[in-house]
Amino acid sequence: MLYAKLDEQNNIIDVATKPSDEYKTLVSPEDKNVMEILEQKLNGQDTQSMLETSDSEMMRVLEDLVNLLTEKRIIQFTELPLAAQKKLLSRKWVRGIHTGNDESLIGDTDLSSNNDSLI
Repeated sequence: MLYAKLDEQNNIIDVATKPSDEYKTLVSPEDKNVMEILEQKLNGQDTQSMLETSDSEMMRVLEDLVNLLTEKRIIQFTELPLAAQKKLLSRKWVRGIHTGNDESLIGDTDLSSNNDSLI
């Protein structure tokens, strides 16, 4: 999603990936003005760093998707490969510590019997 910063005449003057006080109007990346702004930004930035930022955001989206699918019982968590289960559980555990929710893994599958690293 892209959010636009508008001038007094409601013209798009800049875009950002996160909303803020200045960037509050949701816009399409296919809008002609948005495409021009993105092109200018790409010419001045390293595309690799943009992809890395996008990758970390996408990882969170995928984690949320897996959680939603398992909560709705569309898939079972145990159907995922063991390495994926471990990685998802370790990230959930770290997020629980970060947010102060140390009970974030209650009810999750116990994979501690395997001696492999979780992260």
